[in-house]
Amino acid sequence: MNPIILIARKEGGELLMSGRGLAWLLALAITMSVLSLLLVSNTELSLLDNAQVVYIMMGTITALGALLGVVLGSDTLAGERERGSLMPLLLAPVTPSQIVLGKMGGQVAGWSVMYLLSLPYVWAVGSSGQNLSQAVAYLALFGTPVVLGFGFLGIVLSARARSVHSALLTSLIILMLLASPLLLGPSLRQSTIGKLFDAVNPFSAAVNTFDSVVIDSQPLTMQITRLVITFVWLALTAVLAIRSVRKMEI
Repeated sequence: MNPIILIARKEGGELLMSGRGLAWLLALAITMSVLSLLLVSNTELSLLDNAQVVYIMMGTITALGALLGVVLGSDTLAGERERGSLMPLLLAPVTPSQIVLGKMGGQVAGWSVMYLLSLPYVWAVGSSGQNLSQAVAYLALFGTPVVLGFGFLGIVLSARARSVHSALLTSLIILMLLASPLLLGPSLRQSTIGKLFDAVNPFSAAVNTFDSVVIDSQPLTMQITRLVITFVWLALTAVLAIRSVRKMEI
């Protein structure tokens, strides 16, 4: 059997089939439930335009997916080192690219489950509004490369760090920096630095697209540049992850 499939099956099984692994799904369900109840029951938040509420949900889901990506990515190799299983993995007849893609298989499974689990919540807060079907499609189209890119970033740092804690802390700092547009909002990013940051930030590209499509009803043709940014981010982090594993010191 292909080594990528074997590694991906192992990673996916640990993430989705074990009791400890399923705890993150419970945490996700609780988080999404609380956020949904807050959006629909809070007096001030309930006065928001329905499309604005869907936009908030999309950004939150993408951020949670990116968080899952950096947590899992940071454990991929640094965790193997701490558990004493890194040497057997590197001595196995697999290439660095097969290790990286296999490890990412678990993250793909985790993001897929997270995305599907989030859809009822998106529907619950946006069923009476506009562009709900577009929200579902664009969350997959733009959220997936952003989330998986953070997973690859976690692998890069995991290969270079000596411990899971170091890799995870660095990954979280980078995630907080890139995800800052979700907290600041478009109006607070109108400075020259803010616009330059938005122009190269994949998270900004996804969040701004959610705003443009769900709130302003803009077509896909106006989002091509942002889509390219997210896929460049995915490709760049994937290449860096493979190179980092190839040059990794035991």
